[in-house]
Parts: sequence; C-alpha cells; structure tokens
Amino acid sequence: MKSFAKPTRVKNSGAAAWQVIYTDLMTIIMVFFVILWSLNQGKDIGVSETIGDVTARMLNLPGDVLFAPGKDRISEEGKEVFNELFYDETGQVLNFETDGLTKRMLIIHGHTDGDGQKERNFNLGYRRAYAAYEELKNYSNDISDHVVICTHADNTSVQEVPDFEGKISKAQREILRAAKSKNRRITIEDKIINNFENE
Repeated sequence: MKSFAKPTRVKNSGAAAWQVIYTDLMTIIMVFFVILWSLNQGKDIGVSETIGDVTARMLNLPGDVLFAPGKDRISEEGKEVFNELFYDETGQVLNFETDGLTKRMLIIHGHTDGDGQKERNFNLGYRRAYAAYEELKNYSNDISDHVVICTHADNTSVQEVPDFEGKISKAQREILRAAKSKNRRITIEDKIINNFENE
C-alpha cells in the first residue's frame, strides 16, 4: 500500500502580506508627494524650470529697507545690506566661473504692493530690480552676462492684504501697513542652469 507524505501545514502569512502591501502603498504615496513638490518649485515666482536647472538659494530683501516709499534709488541702509550679503575678501561670492556645462544666473525680481495703478507698479518693480542690478555690479565685473531682470508689480504677493470696509481703525491700519510692507520686496534667485549647445 502506497504511503503518502503528510502535507506540511503552512502557517498563516496574512500579517506579513499585509505589511508588505502597506509598505508598498506608503512608498507610492511618498513618491507621489516628492514629484508633486518638485513640480511646484519655482511656480510661485513665475520662473519656468527646465530639467537640470537648480536654484541654489533665494534671497528675499525687504523693499522698505532698500528703498524709500515709491522710490527706486537704493538707500544707504540698503547698500549696507548688499555689502553684508555679497562682499567677500576672497572675491568668490559673485564668481560666475563654472565647468562649462552649466551657467550661473542671478534672476532679480521686483515686487510692489497693490497701491496705485498697475502699470505704475510694473514700472516701479522693474526700476527697483534694475537698481538692485546696478548695486550688484559693484561686486562683479562679469555680472551683466549673468542677470535676468523682471517685474511682478503686485501679482505675486506673499501676504494677502485684507479688504476692510468702513472707517479703518488704528489696529486695522497697522495690519494693512504690515501686509503691504511684506509684499514690497526684491527677490534675488541664484540659479544654476543647463548650458548645453543643443538644448
């Protein structure tokens, strides 16, 4: 009479399978959010990204420190800010030499608050960005080939300005002043871009 081997009983591996599925799901979710985050980088400042471009750093300079209200001439206090940021005894802070495959660019963005006419604010934003460029020329002889200047007016505000109705109180006036102050700024984007001839 043939004897049959008794089948080996396999332990329930439901718990292990559940853990594997859970781990895979969390990995997929993480990858999704990394991709989403990557796609949104630079979107709020209106700069188009190409594959391989990297923003090394972003400087936000308050407009009230750099300029008098409604003016485009950099104040002495503002010049001191530039000196602290860009002066270096080694002369390497604004060094634009690269390996040839990439190019270092400074993108200067001029922002205003929403007071006044839009066209005037576009013009003021540009003049302030250009004034920042003129100041940066003190720290590099090669900067003119490595700068992009643009104006946003009040189209990319960082602080929403509340719309109060009726008579404005002292506290509300201070809230308005603080919000507008944050929106008046110069942004300098230090960017490394592709420099391929066939791109």
